[in-house]
Amino acid sequence: MFEADSVTITVLVENQVDMLLPEQASPAGADDHCVSRYGLIEHFDPKRVPPQAENGISFLVEAVRGRHTTRVLFDAGLTGTVLAHNMKVLGVDPASVDHVVISHGHPDHFGGIHTFLSLAERRIPVATHEDAQLPRYAVMGDGRTSPVYNAAFGFAEVEKSGGVPVLTKDSLDLGWGVHTTGEIPRTVGFEAGAAPAFKPGDPGLYQVSSQGRLRRDEVMDEMGLVIDVRGAGLVILTGCAHAGVINTIARARAVCGDKPVRAVMGGFHLGFPTTPTENVALTAQALREMEVATVMPMHCSGLRTHTTLSTELSDNYVQPAVGTVLRFGAR
Repeated sequence: MFEADSVTITVLVENQVDMLLPEQASPAGADDHCVSRYGLIEHFDPKRVPPQAENGISFLVEAVRGRHTTRVLFDAGLTGTVLAHNMKVLGVDPASVDHVVISHGHPDHFGGIHTFLSLAERRIPVATHEDAQLPRYAVMGDGRTSPVYNAAFGFAEVEKSGGVPVLTKDSLDLGWGVHTTGEIPRTVGFEAGAAPAFKPGDPGLYQVSSQGRLRRDEVMDEMGLVIDVRGAGLVILTGCAHAGVINTIARARAVCGDKPVRAVMGGFHLGFPTTPTENVALTAQALREMEVATVMPMHCSGLRTHTTLSTELSDNYVQPAVGTVLRFGAR
C-alpha cells in the first residue's frame, strides 16, 4: 500500500466559528504537525469575509506524495450555501477536488453535495454505501414525523448533478494513502450497545430496507476516511461515528495495518440524548489506551465530550472551528 508523504486537512464546515483560537504546534509535542486557524486577524481584515458555521461537517483532505496531490472532499455539510461560502472564503477551488466521500445518508453530511457538484463543473466520483439512499424516517417524542428526510441524496439525483455514484461496502483506495474504511464492524461493547426492542411508531429513527421492510435505523451505511502518512501514522476522519469512534479506529487499522494513530477527528456521536453518559469516559479511556496522539471531537460530540477530553487528554486535544487547518507528515 502507498503512503502519503504528508496530508493537510481543512475544516470547511463545522458547528462553530471561533476567531479567538490560537495557532498551535502539535499538542502531542511531535514536530510533524501544526494547527493553523482562520483567526482574529482574518476576521478583522476588511478585505476578507468571515466563514459561517452550521450543524454539519465537511473536510478537504489533500494528500501529497512526491510531486503528486490527491484532493478528497469528505462530507458536504448540511447546506450548499454554507459549504460554497466557506470554500470561497478559505480559497478552495471546487474544481480541484478529485473525489467525494459521503460518510452516510444523513442531511448534515450530504446536504451540500448538489451545490458542490454544480460548482465543480465536471463529473466527480461520489463514494458512499449502497444503503445510504434508502428511505429514512424520524419520529419525535411528541409525535412529529420527518418523512424521507434523506430524499435529496437519491443516487439518480446525484448523477444528474454531475456525480458518479460509487456504491460499495468495502474500502476504496483513493490514492496516496487515502482510503475509505468501508462498512465498520461494531465489536466494541459499549459502542455497540443493546438496541431497544423494535416497535414501529415508537420515537426513533427508521429506515426502509431494500426488501421493503421497516427497521430501526442503525446507520449501518456509515464509513470513515483514513490517511496513512509515512513516518507519522494514521489520520482518521469520522462523520458522526454512529458505529463508534473506537470501532472506526479499529476498522482503519484493519484497512491500513496496525499503525500508530496520529489523529482522529470528526463527529464522535457522544452528544446525542440517547447515548449513555458513561460512554464519554469510556471513549476517553480507550483513546488514551490506544495512544491517539491528536484528538479533535467535532459536530455531534457534545459539550460533555469536549469538557472531558480537554481536561483528561489535554496534551492531545484540539478545539475545532471552521477554517482550522491541520498538517501531518513531512514539511
